[in-house]
Amino acid sequence: MEEHIGLAWLGRKIGWGFTDGQLDEWAGLGAAAVIERLVDPDEHGVPARTDPFADIDRTDEQQARVVATGIVRWIDAAVESPRPLETFMEFFWSDYFAVSGRVVRPRHWMFDHMNLLASHATGNFAELLRAVTIDPSMLRFLDGGTNTKENPNENFGREMLELYSVGVDNFTEDDVKAAARALTGWRVHSRDGAVRLVASRHDNSPQTLLGVEGVHDLDTTMAAVLAHPATAERVVHKLATAVLGQEYDVDLVADLPTAFAETWELKPVLRRLLELGVAGHAVPSVLEPVAWYVTARKLRMTQAGREQLREFFTLAGQVPMQPPNVGGFPPPDAYLSTSATIARFNLAAHLADQTGRNNSRIDPAALTNDLDLLAQRFGIVDGFRPATQQALENLRPGVDRLAATLASPDLVVV
Repeated sequence: MEEHIGLAWLGRKIGWGFTDGQLDEWAGLGAAAVIERLVDPDEHGVPARTDPFADIDRTDEQQARVVATGIVRWIDAAVESPRPLETFMEFFWSDYFAVSGRVVRPRHWMFDHMNLLASHATGNFAELLRAVTIDPSMLRFLDGGTNTKENPNENFGREMLELYSVGVDNFTEDDVKAAARALTGWRVHSRDGAVRLVASRHDNSPQTLLGVEGVHDLDTTMAAVLAHPATAERVVHKLATAVLGQEYDVDLVADLPTAFAETWELKPVLRRLLELGVAGHAVPSVLEPVAWYVTARKLRMTQAGREQLREFFTLAGQVPMQPPNVGGFPPPDAYLSTSATIARFNLAAHLADQTGRNNSRIDPAALTNDLDLLAQRFGIVDGFRPATQQALENLRPGVDRLAATLASPDLVVV
């Protein structure tokens, strides 16, 4: 039973919910096999991710509409993805390297940004950091494309040190200036997003960055930030927080940064974190709005309309591809705010009502008096909490009970 509970946590937290019969399938495979399939899907013949943005007309002058279409397509892909860990990590990196479609122009470049994150989602962090640094969307978002030797722009250099590598208190203003100068000269073409280094705009003079001398270009900048021990420590901490929860036991992962810095391969770190979570070392945490909605969709819910989705994600405070600032989305506890809670209740009612109009879609578990069966269907294998159980008993099986279950704390907290 303990492994079953661990698998339920894994599916709800990392997989963003279960399709019908998936938890039983996982139980048959066993936790070790499931984790291996999640971490290394190529080795197990799992179909590759397809580009969710492939058939979107990017020439549409209404770029807000283009991005809105892209958000819906990305969510649909998350619901159907046979590689949930990669989807989880793609979204994690979109928060870690927070680039907003509200700022990037043209907005549809965000699709290529998301595809870039997906291609490195569980790969090599060093390669990901290098690729993001000269990604067209990032160059636009943090002014890297206007960073020249005549007028160095420190925006990206500062955020690379503070948010993407060593973190606060591990660098100086001189380091910011050095990073900015070493990364001068990159230019992105407005028409097609092509990126190139313009030698006449680049300051090739040697800089000292984080104590490393001779830093003068992209590769030496990457080498300097990756050589600092705080980088591996920060990335591991961020990953552990995302997987195990904000108050995880740091002693359990104390040895990970050193091993991680030897190769920068993400899969060993992720494998260890998933094993710890399944073993019961995860701390209860709030399921973020995107994950909550995908969970609902996997329960055979009818897809919400665009207007309902826009309202939900805006009020909840987590619009995909539009983090509110360079620091990314709010921490999970922020999604217990009044506005986020109201948004969740409203969308739960909408989803249940729309699904109830199509009797062939409504989950049979929602139509019975067996609340344990309903809980199992949601991946809550040890049953609803007493307060939730009592509230659901007072509702008729069907649409009302389904809506209440979707909005309940039992589904929101993993």
